[in-house]
Amino acid sequence: MTNKQYVKSCLIYCRVSSKRQVEEGNGLGSQEKRCRNYAFSKGYKVEKVFEEKGVSGALFDRPAMKELISFLDKNAHKEYVIIFDDLKRFARDYSVHLKLKMELVEARGATLECLNFNFENTPEGEFVEGILALQGELERKQNRRQVIQKQKARLERGFWPFCPPPQFKHIKSKQHGKILVSREPMASISKEALERYAKNLLNTQHEVKDFLNEEYKKHGLDRRISIHGVQKLLSTPLNAGYVEYKPWEISLSEGQHEGIISIDIHHVIQDKLAGRSKPKFNKSCSTDFPLRRFVTCSKCGSKLRASWNTGNGGKYPNYWCQNKDCEYRYKVTKAWDIHTKFEAVLKHSKATKGARSLATAIFNDVWETEKQRELKNISSLKDRMLEIDKELETLAKRSSQASSEKVVSVYEQLIEKLSNERDHIGSGDEKPKLTENKFGTCLNRVYDTLENPLLLWHSDNLEDQRTVLYMYFENGLDFDYKKGFGTYKFSEAINLLRDPANAEFPNVEMSGNEPESEKDHQLGLRV
Repeated sequence: MTNKQYVKSCLIYCRVSSKRQVEEGNGLGSQEKRCRNYAFSKGYKVEKVFEEKGVSGALFDRPAMKELISFLDKNAHKEYVIIFDDLKRFARDYSVHLKLKMELVEARGATLECLNFNFENTPEGEFVEGILALQGELERKQNRRQVIQKQKARLERGFWPFCPPPQFKHIKSKQHGKILVSREPMASISKEALERYAKNLLNTQHEVKDFLNEEYKKHGLDRRISIHGVQKLLSTPLNAGYVEYKPWEISLSEGQHEGIISIDIHHVIQDKLAGRSKPKFNKSCSTDFPLRRFVTCSKCGSKLRASWNTGNGGKYPNYWCQNKDCEYRYKVTKAWDIHTKFEAVLKHSKATKGARSLATAIFNDVWETEKQRELKNISSLKDRMLEIDKELETLAKRSSQASSEKVVSVYEQLIEKLSNERDHIGSGDEKPKLTENKFGTCLNRVYDTLENPLLLWHSDNLEDQRTVLYMYFENGLDFDYKKGFGTYKFSEAINLLRDPANAEFPNVEMSGNEPESEKDHQLGLRV
C-alpha cells in the first residue's frame, strides 16, 4: 500500500469584499497562492478553488460559498479539508460563523484549516475562536459606522457619496475628492426628457420611457430603461444640482455639482408626479390623434408621427413612419382607418361577469396605497415647512447680530432662498384629495371602462382616451402599414379580467381605405 492512498483532498475558498479589489488588486490571486503553498506543505491535493469576487451580503447567499456547499453534497462520500487564508474570510459575523461551521463541519464532515488560526475541538480552542469571530464582527460594524459617518458628512457638505445615476459620473478632485459631473450623451438625453416632461410634451411616465429608449437606440447605446428607472430619474434632485437623503435626515440642500436642469423645472416635475398640477397636453397631442406616440411601426419600432396633410382640396389627418431607414417611411395611413382598426381590437376586451369583485379588490388595494402615499407626502411637506420656519428664524437672528455687510448679504440670500421654497410648498394646510366620495366615483368609472372601453374611448377628453390606452395596452401596440394591428397583448391586469373564451387575439387587418366590413361600419367604429 502506497502513501498516495492517504493523501487528503482539499478545497480552497478565497474572497474579496469589493469589486474594486477584484479589478484593481491581486487579492484573490495572493490568497490562492498562499493557500496552495499551505496545502503543498501539508501534502494535500487541491481539487478545486472557490473564488468570491466582490460579492457582499449574507454569507449563505454568496455564489462561491453556495457552490462549495453544493460540491460537498455531490461528493458526500469524500472527506475534504477546506482552507481559508484568514479567519475573517470565513465570516465576519459571529452568528454566521457558528451556522457556517455547523453546515460545513457537523452536517458535511469537512475539516476547516486556516493559515493564521488553528481550529481546536477543545473548550479553550472554541473560546478563542469565538473571541476572534466576535472581534471580526466588531471590526466590521465599526468600519460600517465610520463609512456611514463619512458619507453623511459629505452629504451635509453637498457631495453625493453613493453610486451616481446614469446621467452623472464621479471624477476625482484634488480639493474635494470625488465629485459628480455630467456623463454624455446620457446627461443630454436625460435633460431633454426631463424638460419635455415638465413642459407636457411628454405627459406620462410611459411616454418618458419610450422617448428615452428611442434616444438610446439613436445614439447607439446598448441599454433600456424601465418604469422604475424613469421614476428614479424624474424624482432625484441631483438633476437640479441638489442633494437629499431622507433615511439619514439630510433635507434638500444645494449640492457641490452642476445640475442638468434648473431647480424650478425640478419643482414642476415633482408637482406633476405628486398630482399637484394637472398636465396640459401639447397641441400636437389632441383627440384628432389619440394614438400619437403610442403606436409603433412594426417594421422599425419607431413611434408613428401624426399630422393634418393637405390633398384633394382639403386637409386630412394621417399617421406615418418618419424613420429614414424604414421601408414604410412616409407611407401614410388615414387617421380614421387606424382608429377603426384600433376600436376593432378594443372590442375584444370583454371582462368576465365576476370581474367587478376582482376589480374592486385590486382598486381597493391600489387606492389605499396611494392614499397612504398622499398622507405621507402631506406630512413630509408640513415637516419641511416647520424646518424652514426654524431655519428662517435662526438666520434672521444671525443676520441682525452680524457686523459684516458681506455676512449679512449671505444670510439674506439664504433667507430669500428658503422663503421661495416655503412659498412653493404652499400654506401647509393641504387636504387629501383621495376622499371617500372620489373613491366611489373613480370605482364606477373603472367598472364602466371594463364593461365597455369604447364609451371612454369615444370621449372628447384626451385624458380619457389615454387612460384606455395605458389601462389596456401598457406596452403599446405595433401597426403594420399593410396588415394593420397584428398579434397584440393586453396588459396583465386586463387579461385577468377578460373572459377566457375571448383570450385568443384576432389578427385585425384592413386593405385600402374602407372598413373591413359594412357591419363594422354600421356599429359606429368609424371616428
